[in-house]
Amino acid sequence: MQRYLPIIVAALGVAGCAPGYTRASVVYAEPAQYVYVVPMDRVVVVTQEVLVTRGWTVYRVEQAGPNRIIWARRGEDEIVRIFANPEGERVVVRGLWEARGRRKHGDKDERGDGENEHENRGRHRGWESRGQPHDIITDIDVRLRAH
Repeated sequence: MQRYLPIIVAALGVAGCAPGYTRASVVYAEPAQYVYVVPMDRVVVVTQEVLVTRGWTVYRVEQAGPNRIIWARRGEDEIVRIFANPEGERVVVRGLWEARGRRKHGDKDERGDGENEHENRGRHRGWESRGQPHDIITDIDVRLRAH
């Protein structure tokens, strides 16, 4: 049962917040793949540098207790969050990439009658998880291991 707990938590977390962002608890339930013995501030600075060089705009660094969540966007439809949380003397880094789905021409509106296609043009369906941003996390990994 314990093996399936992270999967169950992930399914409940995604289902519970379908119109918004994926909950951080879903990300924290995943096993750590990237662990570093560096100061938290160094992880935040390197993460910001990597995101900016890859074309992302960092717009918030959130402090949630000892954890840091670095928010970045590319355009209006893509968001990436990098989670850095301390575990003793180490820092664990995880990421989540989300994008907004757009309504396609001809999709039904909220009433289901499809008559307001012109009014709904450009409206978003909500945030969809695109998984982990492996290229960003890998770049962060390379830079943190270099120092």
